[in-house]
Formats: sequence, structure tokens, C-alpha cells
Amino acid sequence: MHLILTGATGTVGAPILRHCLESAQITQLSILARKPFTLPEGLNVTKARTIIHEDYAAYSPDVLEHLQGADGCIWAQGTSQTSVSEKKYIRITYDFPVAAAKAFAALSSTGKFNFVHVSGKGAESNVSLYGRTKARAEKALLELPATPPYETLRVFNVRPAYVDSPAYHPRPGMGRKIVYYGLAPLLRRVTPGLVTPTNALAKVCVDLAIGDGGPVGGADVAAEGRTLLPGAVKRLGELD
Repeated sequence: MHLILTGATGTVGAPILRHCLESAQITQLSILARKPFTLPEGLNVTKARTIIHEDYAAYSPDVLEHLQGADGCIWAQGTSQTSVSEKKYIRITYDFPVAAAKAFAALSSTGKFNFVHVSGKGAESNVSLYGRTKARAEKALLELPATPPYETLRVFNVRPAYVDSPAYHPRPGMGRKIVYYGLAPLLRRVTPGLVTPTNALAKVCVDLAIGDGGPVGGADVAAEGRTLLPGAVKRLGELD
């Protein structure tokens, strides 16, 4: 199976990358990245190819040719709403995944394409720029399969809570230090339901991307089996 991955160097994307390289079901992995990076050591990196791509809102025939035959995509690219302007945040969080889903819909030869969009808890809220933009992206993606010519898409929105990564940033800023050393330990003890381990998130995203594209069951899943809430991510991510 051939998958596409974005955000492979991020807190969310890096564990997903490792999980993809470890999966025997994934025989080809196309990584879209803005610049070259070193793949993890000790894993089967021969099946991975990094494609340097700067504008995630547009896909040239050459890029699509490299991606031809892909069966799914895990969209793990993202940024903090506090690190960029409002306009840029909307472009990254809304424009990019929607444009990618549209461009990738026709890549697979199987008649279906799984698009796994990593969203986040709070997407149900209109209070913040984060919530409003995530909600718009989720809604737009879920509507695509009913719109020709995107019927091949099988969309999943995955909403982790606080993403708890054991591989901590080597040069953390003050904000990261406060969260990691102050808030995170408290969340783990008092409200574990608000903590999403990166390994669980990676497993769920990969399982959805290589699965049959059918809806997911459970009380912790919304949008007719297409939006996985934090409880579902943790529940499914801990299954053997």
C-alpha cells in the first residue's frame, strides 16, 4: 500500500512516520516536505521517498505523477495559532488540507482514497481562531465525498487532546517548558482523558489510512463514524 504523509518532522507527524516505516502493510511512503530531512535510523527507509514541496495549496502534474497510485494520506501538518498571523493560520489549517484532499482524490486505482486529517480537541468550539478554523476544515473535508469528482474520498477527522510526546523538543522555548514540565504532568494525573499519547495517535492514524475506509463505531465517535474524539483515539490506539 502506498501512503502520503505530511508534517513528518512535527510532534504529531514524527511518530506517525515511524509507525508507517514499521508497518509491513505500507510498501511505499511519499513524504511531502518543504526541505530535506534525515529519516529515522534502524527502520526500513528504503520504501520512503521525500518530495520537496513548498506550496501545499497547489499540486503540479509532476508532483501528482510522483504520488500516483497512492491509496491514502495522513495530513499531520499544522502550526500553532500563536506562531503565525491569522491569515497564514487559516491558510495552513484550512486551505492546505482541503486543497490536498481535492488533488489526491483521483490518485488511487482502487476507487477509494482514505484521507486522514489530524484535527484537534476544540474543533467543536467557535470561541477561538483555532476552533473555528479546525471546524471549517473538518466540515469542508466531510462534504467533499458528496461532491463530484471527489466521491472516492473516505475522510476521517482525528481529534487528539493534549499530544503527549516522549520525544521532547531538544531546544524548547519558555511556552513549551511550561506545558511539558508544568501542565502535562498534572493532566496525566488528574485528567488522563485530556492526554493523547503520540504512539496511540500514530497507530490510529495509520490504521485508518490503510483500512477499508468504513465508518468507525463507538459513542466517542461523531459525524456518522468519521470524526474520532479524544476518547476514541485513546481507546483504539491502545488496542493490540
